[in-house]
Amino acid sequence: MKKDEKINWNLIIRWAGTFLSIAILYYLFRQIGAEETRAAVKKISLWRAAAVLGLVFVSRLATWGRWHTLLQVQSLRVRWQDSLRLTFAGLFASNVLPTTIGGDVVRLAGAVRLGIDTALAAASLVADRLVGMTGMALALPFAIPAVRIYLKAKSATDASASLALSAFFPGLMQKLQRALKKVLDNFGFWLRHPLILARALGFTFIHMLATFLIVQILVEGMGESISLGRIAGLWSLTYFISLIPISINGLGLQELTITNLFSALGGLQPSTSITLAVILRVVWMIGSLPGAFVLGGIIGGNKDPKSEMEC
Repeated sequence: MKKDEKINWNLIIRWAGTFLSIAILYYLFRQIGAEETRAAVKKISLWRAAAVLGLVFVSRLATWGRWHTLLQVQSLRVRWQDSLRLTFAGLFASNVLPTTIGGDVVRLAGAVRLGIDTALAAASLVADRLVGMTGMALALPFAIPAVRIYLKAKSATDASASLALSAFFPGLMQKLQRALKKVLDNFGFWLRHPLILARALGFTFIHMLATFLIVQILVEGMGESISLGRIAGLWSLTYFISLIPISINGLGLQELTITNLFSALGGLQPSTSITLAVILRVVWMIGSLPGAFVLGGIIGGNKDPKSEMEC
């Protein structure tokens, strides 16, 4: 009896999208020129590099604080050491390993092995993602001025492109409205604990501010300028576009989006935008490296004997 194998189209699309995004990014890199990119990198001073590394760990710790806050909803209290280890393990899986096993899956597996209630762990991860999306959605209006300027300039030369973009952004806003409704529908238990949600959102704002400052420091270090408000708007657009499941962990897609958005809507030189995209990928990887020390134990099923939840 012949058994048909089910084709995992989602996996195929993600790998194809990853390779296509990287190929396009490589093409843009070749068009811009390696010399210009190297020159842009050399402009970044040592103090700016140090500030960026400091801020990336502020960002990582803020994402940990958000999830740890959401876990504190029952009589059992998860130790901060445990949630910190799991957060960095998830970040390492998402930003360093080219794998379809996302950081949320790693965090869930680790949380269950530590004895955290499965339902609570899964619900907290959903809430963590939705709180992060809510924060980014609140930053989207900052992109409106840049989009209007772009559409106005584009209308003089390419009316069809302007119409396409005009149709795209209302559609994006409709999707965001549905996403926000989903936030309210899925928060459930946390809606009865508004102070926990407020603290989690506060950690999201810290993470976002650190990210925006990283971009601004790098851009100014390469000899250009861009306002923090515009960075907030463009980064929120980048965030939502990168969530489209057509690449592995947004690899290639995020860099391609940054390169195009910050050039077309942010007014940066293409060499600056592509250099920014590549540096940011490296920065996120560096900020996730501590997770390498605990990921193996989580995947292997090792349980830290001290990892007990406290009452």
